Amino acid sequence: MNKECPLSGHPDPYWQREHYQNLDGWWDFAITQSEAIPPNYPERILVPFAPETEASGIFRSISLFDRLHYRRSVDVPSEFVGKPALLRFMAVDQEAQIYVDGELFATHRGGYLPFTVYIDKVKAHFVLEVVVKDDTASPFYARGKQSNRPKGIWYTPTSGIWQEVYLEYLPSANFIDHAHIYGDYDRKSFVIDACFAGDKEGAEVEVYDNNALVGKTSFDAKGHAEITLTDSAFHPWSHEDPHLYTLLFRNHGDLVRSQGAFRKIESVVAGDSRFLFFNHKPCFLSAPLDQGYWPESGLTPPSLEAMEFDLRYLLSCGFNAVRKHIKVELRRYYALCDALGIYVMQDIVNGGAPYRPFLIALAPLLPLNIKDRNTAKLGRGNPQSRAQFLSELEGTVKALGSIPSIISWTLFNEGWGQFDAVENTKKLRALDATRLIDSTSGWYDKGVGDFVSRHIYFRSVRLKPDADRLLSLSEFGGYSLPLSGHRWSKKNFGYKRFSSLTKWQDAVIKLYQKQILPAIQKAHLSVAVFTQLTDVEQETNGLLTYDRAIAKMNPDDLKKVNEEMQQAYQEATKLHLSDTHDEK
Repeated sequence: MNKECPLSGHPDPYWQREHYQNLDGWWDFAITQSEAIPPNYPERILVPFAPETEASGIFRSISLFDRLHYRRSVDVPSEFVGKPALLRFMAVDQEAQIYVDGELFATHRGGYLPFTVYIDKVKAHFVLEVVVKDDTASPFYARGKQSNRPKGIWYTPTSGIWQEVYLEYLPSANFIDHAHIYGDYDRKSFVIDACFAGDKEGAEVEVYDNNALVGKTSFDAKGHAEITLTDSAFHPWSHEDPHLYTLLFRNHGDLVRSQGAFRKIESVVAGDSRFLFFNHKPCFLSAPLDQGYWPESGLTPPSLEAMEFDLRYLLSCGFNAVRKHIKVELRRYYALCDALGIYVMQDIVNGGAPYRPFLIALAPLLPLNIKDRNTAKLGRGNPQSRAQFLSELEGTVKALGSIPSIISWTLFNEGWGQFDAVENTKKLRALDATRLIDSTSGWYDKGVGDFVSRHIYFRSVRLKPDADRLLSLSEFGGYSLPLSGHRWSKKNFGYKRFSSLTKWQDAVIKLYQKQILPAIQKAHLSVAVFTQLTDVEQETNGLLTYDRAIAKMNPDDLKKVNEEMQQAYQEATKLHLSDTHDEK
């Protein structure tokens, strides 16, 4: 870890200006019980690590009554003094106030989404201060797996700044604020809707393929632009061939670099089943569940290399996808997935009031089907909580909607904070019609979305074909194996426990061969998500130990199984498409 700037480089590959200043590193720090700026800062914290983590240098719990105070002096290069700048925070949990030289510039609520502060004339030197309040148990905001009483599947809280902070310098007040980029596969066109600040007359966008210009156009008065590529310039993106294009946005001297791709995800009916197609070809999604936690740094990766290590390991095991579980990742995580050809099933982060333990414990065992109309039983009795969820849902789609590797959304997981699944699926579809939707992963299915989505841990996998929705085993496995010297806790959580590495390995391979493979052949399962990629705190059911020191599974063994499953899916799809054609 580079403790001067742990996550060096530009934090956002999807919206990157040449002139920027990464503000990660050591900040002055104080904890008080008042929002007022403190007279002194007795400690130092390593940004962007949460104070609950060892990597931050603070390493202690934060209470509901604490206020986190950050301070950093910023020196601006002379060529940018007096010009506008954008101060970007990639994630601050949970309520933040931003001060520049003692003046309140902005406030933000919500812990998982980026926000930007506009500075019209940046000084040669200024003092940046951030005040943060975090109520982990708040019934309003998204909290994911954070808990004030971490145990089992619930983990240590994350407070304050936990993703990157940086400045971008602008040539003038006329700039491109953001843009949504969609690669329309069938039309071979990039469809772009941009939002501008100030004058946008003459604004342009260019598309490059390996430094060769393949398209260029201007934006209309509404900020809309389309670029259609020739057949020879059109190159789709996929797991096997992750082909990316560079997009350059220009407006009155403002130059922004982004990236995009062409891919298409479909649910295709054939006979009595649905099959998942990617770029008009059958595609079985095999993935581990990835929570994105590290023992020394919590939700924030200790380094970019650590983040890449996880992704390359899952690829070495033959997986083609990852379920990003209850977390919005660093932008560079998704850019790595783009570059490596990893399909991302992205969860919307859950929130709401504390969940009723008996509903969590009994739902996997009993056929419960709770009505979810504004229900207090699932943590959404408060109308303000429901409104905040919808705001964060829209913000998540806006923040991540242009990322090619994200191919589906998980709206609700295991009923946590679930409400109005039918109506909210419609709202999500209206926000993004280009991806598949897993409306209710696990249980409390309301018959909507693109998946019949099951979690099976305590019984054998027995599934039936479905002609209305894709069949997804969105969680299974959870086999526990604690390894001495590589444990977070003396406690050990998992759904089936093993005492030796050999027995654990044999059981995992047998689970795939005896249950998942037949489910593909007979029920035409389209998605299988193994719990999980790494151990996390008390959970010891990962393919990797929490410290990433030991791979419990030989990648070659899993790769062979994954190849068998892909072949079985191809054969099942071909057979059913042939039968359907014969019937017609």
